[in-house]
Amino acid sequence: MLPVPWPVAGSVLSGIGTVVLFAYIWDYRGKRSVDWFLTVLGLQALWCFSYGVSLLVFDPTIRLAFEVVTWISTLWIGVAFLAFALEYTGRGRFVSVRWFGPVAVFPVAGTMLVLSTRSHSLLWERFQVTPTFGVATVSYDLTSIGLALILLGSLCVTVGTVLLFETVVSYGSLYRTEALAVGLSALPPGVAHLVWTFQLDPTYPLNLAPIVFFLHVLLDAYAFVGGNLFTHSPVTSRVADRSAIETLENPFLVLDENERIVELNPAAEHWLDVSKPGALGLTLTQATKLDLDPTADDQLLVDDRGRVREFAVSSSPLYGPNGDLVGWTVVVQDITTQRRRKQRLEILNRILRHNLRNDLNVVGGTIDIAVDRTDDPDFQTMLEGARTDVDNLLQLAEKARQFEQLSTALETSPEPVSLRSLLETVTTEITSNSTTRIDLSVPDDVVLESYPAVLSLLFSNLLENAIEHGSADSTVTVTLTERNERAVVTVEDDGPGIPEHELAVIERGGETALEHGSGIGLWIVTWCVRTLGGDLEFETTEGTTATVRLPGAILTDDSQ
Repeated sequence: MLPVPWPVAGSVLSGIGTVVLFAYIWDYRGKRSVDWFLTVLGLQALWCFSYGVSLLVFDPTIRLAFEVVTWISTLWIGVAFLAFALEYTGRGRFVSVRWFGPVAVFPVAGTMLVLSTRSHSLLWERFQVTPTFGVATVSYDLTSIGLALILLGSLCVTVGTVLLFETVVSYGSLYRTEALAVGLSALPPGVAHLVWTFQLDPTYPLNLAPIVFFLHVLLDAYAFVGGNLFTHSPVTSRVADRSAIETLENPFLVLDENERIVELNPAAEHWLDVSKPGALGLTLTQATKLDLDPTADDQLLVDDRGRVREFAVSSSPLYGPNGDLVGWTVVVQDITTQRRRKQRLEILNRILRHNLRNDLNVVGGTIDIAVDRTDDPDFQTMLEGARTDVDNLLQLAEKARQFEQLSTALETSPEPVSLRSLLETVTTEITSNSTTRIDLSVPDDVVLESYPAVLSLLFSNLLENAIEHGSADSTVTVTLTERNERAVVTVEDDGPGIPEHELAVIERGGETALEHGSGIGLWIVTWCVRTLGGDLEFETTEGTTATVRLPGAILTDDSQ
């Protein structure tokens, strides 16, 4: 039995490896970019098998038929690889008749020329069988058209490879393994085919490309099996990059170093009332017709069809690879609604702080005088009930004032706060008019890097709530249970517990017309904890236990 020549064995082995990989990937057909990858493998297998078998055929007529098959596979493989790279890297919109149609013209025309090669010499001249290494290689002189077709196919492969490498650079390690492997896999056969085209290989006219396709198969197999080629697709990242700006509700603009608009999203077009082509190249002042510094944060008052709207303009510098300033990004946010809401809240708080409190104090004093001047027990009872209602409204107004202080307190910087001292101060204020005893089990050395006003508001409302829901002459216990990265404080009372409907409202995060809390004390507690970056839990099995976890627990220098 005669041994199989090594060029034949190499080509057929590459074809077999390609078929095995094709069969392995077949179950994934229909997924993004998989069909194009299968097309590449199919053409690759056709190239390898047709070339391998042709090396055993010395009859010029039959050998020419095999060369035609080989050429058709080489003409289409570059286009298929480019289509795969475009879809895999998130540019699938270009694989369409509009964008990709012109690219497909050259393999279509080339196929027609190859099929009719017997009747013309447009692709090559002086075709002849030239045995090399004991196999039937062929030699011919490529025409400019034939050379152009090969180079266009190589260009498609090169562009596809560059796209894959760009993905490696742009999207980091998540897609690096598979994209790098597939990009590298195209190099050995591509280089070998170009070397054959320009007759630079000492083995010419033997084409080594089908033989080195085996390296291509190994790298592709590694990318798919080891690197999960079609599991981690960069399409999501690329689409997110593109749509993050396009779908942004706020106007977004990019300015160059000369402060001229070079990019903007649809929201910015609507805000400027100009199309994108009309805005490009203008400065922000020219586009808005306002005296606006695009390199600094600013606020604008704009007359929008008779309605005054307020905008906040945020600017961020853009730096190039060398650290030089290349432009700015500008985000414009309509703050009209937020500013009006803030103004309404300020007015409401001012009414609660001054007008309502003053009027209620007058009403309370009048009720006290009326109680003193009447001897009717029933009337006294009614007046005392009214006095209780007035006191409750005054407490509610005080809570509203405290809540306003919450936003003011956050305008300062956090500072070291002794948890024990703060709790002692709060306890003294709360128990001055109460029979409830508060036991503190908190060490002196616990210090929180926090906002003292917010902490005071948090624990005063939490302790008031414990007293309110506890029994008469009860005891409330405040205990520090943990102080690592967080200070964990529990507040326990021995009362009947907070009503379930009030806790349900807090857990749900909002009130309805049919179910609401009896006051805003628990809301203030919840907002304070969230503002400080902590969390809050309630347990009502026996009494009520509130567990507060706060960040920033440290020790004083004296205790270390």
